[in-house]
Amino acid sequence: METHRTRLRVAVAVERSTVFGRNLLRGFAEVAGRRPEWDLSLVDPRRTASVAASAEGRRFDAWVCRIPDNRAAAALARTRRPVVDLATPHDPPSFATVATDAKAIGRLAAEHLLARRYPAFAFCGYPGIAFSDHRRDSFAATLAKSNFAPAEYRPPRNAVKYFGADYRLGDRLVETPDAAALRAWLRSLPKPVAVFCCDDLRAAQLSRLCRAAGFSVPRDVAVLGVDDDPLQCLFSSPQLSSIDSDSVEVGRAAARALAQMLDAPEGADPPRTLVAPRGVAARASTDCWPGAPEWLPDVLDWIAENAGRNLSACDVFARAGRSRTLVERVFRERLGTTVQKTIAEARIETAKRLLAETARPLMDIARASGFSSAGYFSRTFAAATGQAPSAWREANSPV
Repeated sequence: METHRTRLRVAVAVERSTVFGRNLLRGFAEVAGRRPEWDLSLVDPRRTASVAASAEGRRFDAWVCRIPDNRAAAALARTRRPVVDLATPHDPPSFATVATDAKAIGRLAAEHLLARRYPAFAFCGYPGIAFSDHRRDSFAATLAKSNFAPAEYRPPRNAVKYFGADYRLGDRLVETPDAAALRAWLRSLPKPVAVFCCDDLRAAQLSRLCRAAGFSVPRDVAVLGVDDDPLQCLFSSPQLSSIDSDSVEVGRAAARALAQMLDAPEGADPPRTLVAPRGVAARASTDCWPGAPEWLPDVLDWIAENAGRNLSACDVFARAGRSRTLVERVFRERLGTTVQKTIAEARIETAKRLLAETARPLMDIARASGFSSAGYFSRTFAAATGQAPSAWREANSPV
């Protein structure tokens, strides 16, 4: 590996048509800007295989790319150059990988939709595409803990061939080739239902089809996407809720991984990095609790946001501006629980998020989650989850 050169030519094959890709490039450039010896060149990711195999490709000293398929992966492997893969549809041992944490994304999606107390759930993605399948599996695993199983959309065989890189990384306003099958699937779902889509493109397509079929979003069908793409989320009607996958940090991590590979001794294992999502950007497409009075969504959001404070049931009654009797009755009838149990659950969910996404000590997490002591926190957390906080963190944190 010739790291002594004055200039190091780096091919960056990441799409510019998606907010994920543009943010990723921004994060990469932010860190790469501190490496003046890096000479960056943008390559169309759909041409990765042909460029890597060409004389043009042989001029590059390293690659950072969203590898679109196995053909491109094979061409890159033949270059014998350092490669950082940001798509991971396969697992070549010679490549470094940086990816969004699909497990955390699926868990966040399930927790967000479960909190809305929908009676049924579904998943809509691209079967056979790795990132979609991983998010689906985590979503289903989290729902299973609450005794729910999501319905899964399976497109017809003649549509699956369209879901490659050209479709997903191309024009983000493209209509879906399986619209008729999606409409039929939507009609077959029990209503109301909450649908987690693998990305914002899928979510925007589903939302448009709901309106065309006469279903209200979110009253009949709640829709949640991933990537918080303003083009898809803010120009949908209603605006779409989405999980922020922190694509800027993915780009930064890619630059750090490339630097690590370039500085590593010959034969060192390439780095593997998972980037945790930032959270849910909640908007109108999931702003509904079926059959609930208008004040309930505000109260539930307020409880979730303030779980770390020393909340009491009286605080909740004051927030609702209703009597204790009325508020408790609505919680029992609509949510199947009590105000105090809802506060306790919100504290546990806050603790889970902090355990999974930070390295803060347990005492700090206990205080930030509204618990008076680490011992009380540990006992309560174990009773709610079946695991001690430290064990839960080990099982659920990115690795």
